Amino acid sequence: EARSAFPEDIEVGMQFEGAPEESDDEDFILYTVLEVGDDEVTVDGNHPLAGKTLTFNCKVTGVRPATAEELAHEHVHDEGSHLH
Repeated sequence: EARSAFPEDIEVGMQFEGAPEESDDEDFILYTVLEVGDDEVTVDGNHPLAGKTLTFNCKVTGVRPATAEELAHEHVHDEGSHLH
């Protein structure tokens, strides 16, 4: 990104939220400043955990048959929501 798009006090390691250029909605992502040059600032928009090995400890607390709607849509619907 052009250096002129950032405040004077921008430093490596600083983070800010912004919408990706190809996005038409308000889904902001977290950017981290990697390098500050005279003319450009290099930022990283990857998730902070990208590339990390994650381990999850889970406990299954219930199992139920899929509803006809879930089978038709080929995914689970949460209680009270239907996000697509």
